[in-house]
Amino acid sequence: MGRFLRIALILAVILMLVSTTVGMAENTGGKPPVYATLKVEATSTPITYTVAGSVISDGRIELSSRVVGFIQQLDVREGQKVARGDLLVRIDPTDIDQAIRQARAGVQASEEDLQDAEHEVEMYGTLVGTNSVSKETFRKAKVRRDIARVTLDKAQSALAAAEAQKNYASITSPVDGVVVSVARRTGEMATTGATLLTVESREVLLFKAYVSESNLSAIDPEKPVSVRIDTLKDAAFRGRIRGIVPSGDDVTRRYEINVVLPADPRLVPGMFGRADIVFGMRQALMVPRAAIVTRGGLQGAFVLDGTVARFRWLRTGRTIEDRVEVVAGLSDGERIVSAANDTLWDGSEIRVAESAR
Repeated sequence: MGRFLRIALILAVILMLVSTTVGMAENTGGKPPVYATLKVEATSTPITYTVAGSVISDGRIELSSRVVGFIQQLDVREGQKVARGDLLVRIDPTDIDQAIRQARAGVQASEEDLQDAEHEVEMYGTLVGTNSVSKETFRKAKVRRDIARVTLDKAQSALAAAEAQKNYASITSPVDGVVVSVARRTGEMATTGATLLTVESREVLLFKAYVSESNLSAIDPEKPVSVRIDTLKDAAFRGRIRGIVPSGDDVTRRYEINVVLPADPRLVPGMFGRADIVFGMRQALMVPRAAIVTRGGLQGAFVLDGTVARFRWLRTGRTIEDRVEVVAGLSDGERIVSAANDTLWDGSEIRVAESAR
């Protein structure tokens, strides 16, 4: 009973396929379908070396304080946009104000001492001419005057330094960018040289990657570099090599390379991508991506054999924009279907579109 059931199912499937084929023949008037074809020709393609890397900011600035004191104001947070000149941090200036008052008092005392010394020199200079005072007394008066002048210079320098410290109590953003990290909070102590926050500029973005030692000599900094970003669906950005760091890692034997990226609001530091570095040109068979189809889990293309399309397995290589390199399976001069659909199978008879003849 089971055997007869299987035979009945097979006959039903055959009848359905035959009816479908007849229906298609009636719809097309018995004529084979029309497909556009193209002639496979070797073209000049770039020899590229692809390296992975990340987008970084060329203006990553770690801001620190030059004075010691409690943080009076620090209101920015991670991810906040800032403009050049915006106030980021204010240090409590109490100690600095006290130092300025002391320095001003020192300047005032030095000025008064210098005035007194100059008065003595003027007075003794008149008296020494009449032998009312000795020359030694007059000499000592001039020495005291010179010392008073030096003391005044020192006091004025101390005042200038104290007033300069007042400027360092307010830290402003040096660039237009984004705050990426904040290491301190309001009320904490700021110490000299310790990082308070980090700002990243978006004015210049770089793509940092590492190239192998064997390919280092083949890189031409004058040639443009194409950078593809994964997150942006392999969107390509044309960049230029700014420089190669002439010091490699002694374990990996790789060297850092920096590519300047164009200004684009879609690019953000930290994005992963790949840089295609052009070494030269070579001849290769390139076909449209639409010509590559999958049949039985294998990639290939339909090669025209007279009016019959024959499916041929292909070994493909790189993909450049909308074209795929064919490494093996096709020969120069053969004609293939440029855009096959799911109804085309091996051995199907087709008609060639007039524009492709």
